[in-house]
Amino acid sequence: MTLVAGVSVGGMPAFIGDLLVSWRVPAPVDLPTRPVSDLAPGLEDHFARGLAQKLVIVRPWFMVAWAGSSANAHRILQELDRMLPEKQEDFTEGDAIWELFATSGEDDEMLALVIHDNSVHPICIRTRGFELDGKRIYLLGSGKGEFFEYLQSHPEILPGQERADGMLARAIALRFGARAMAIQWIAGAGLENSWGGGFEVAYPDENWGFRKCDRLLFRAWRIEADGQYYNSGRSFFARYHGRDLYLSCFNLEEKTYLVRSPVGEPIAPPAFERCSPAWTIDFFLHAPTGSFIEAARAASDTSPVSDFVELVDGQLSGWNLDRRYVDALVKAAIEQAGRGSSFQFHRP
Repeated sequence: MTLVAGVSVGGMPAFIGDLLVSWRVPAPVDLPTRPVSDLAPGLEDHFARGLAQKLVIVRPWFMVAWAGSSANAHRILQELDRMLPEKQEDFTEGDAIWELFATSGEDDEMLALVIHDNSVHPICIRTRGFELDGKRIYLLGSGKGEFFEYLQSHPEILPGQERADGMLARAIALRFGARAMAIQWIAGAGLENSWGGGFEVAYPDENWGFRKCDRLLFRAWRIEADGQYYNSGRSFFARYHGRDLYLSCFNLEEKTYLVRSPVGEPIAPPAFERCSPAWTIDFFLHAPTGSFIEAARAASDTSPVSDFVELVDGQLSGWNLDRRYVDALVKAAIEQAGRGSSFQFHRP
């Protein structure tokens, strides 16, 4: 069971994929978005059993998003890793790629994305894209309805607000991921359908190569009637070393989950690292009105934010909070709460 989605609102697309994999055999499982290690039942007598990457960059010019059987997906991905050349211009085995994808199961969905001549070309296997109010959308897996509903409930996100680099598309995907992770912690939503557990976001960069959003900070907050706020559930920091994802959670405990890539050689993280987030997603629950408010902030390496985390061998060991920034967000969230849907885009 899966949630994978792609979205473009006039510029470069962005793709979001959950991390959860499920199986029919019940067993206790430790997930980032659950308070304790226990059974996580889902749809069709499935149970959560762990985490896996469902957005896989096989080559900088070739990415695959998958839903369905993880065994089939990993088999195909490893064969692609063997077949594909390093450079797109050396690729001559188009028929062989089609034949390989045809070996997937009847319940599998896959979306292969190929960069050629400075554009992204989709190859759809048991899925297809569609247009929604000027947005190009791809949806895979059992959680597709939740993402579709999220887009429909935010009609204020207009294609005319997008930038050519796809920054808004990434913000949409990251905002959804932050909301889903917070709600899964609080209410189990998503996990009862066996999707969730954490998210990744991938996109084509300005050099026409696929990459994943790295150094992501997700924070969840609750605002009380008197304006006081505190952490609500877990907050997360996502960091890649090589192609492997290190997903750290903090608040109740500091713990890091390692989610290996099905292709590529592992790269050991540094013994110590202090890094600022490239993206910060703050998710607020305004208790008096029940409103959800999200804020997304992107930072460049040349102008880093004051927040940072410290990692030892890839494991979370400490962090620093820019309290003034969060105070300003809380004030804005209180002003916005209860006013319905809106979207504000501030250019740096």
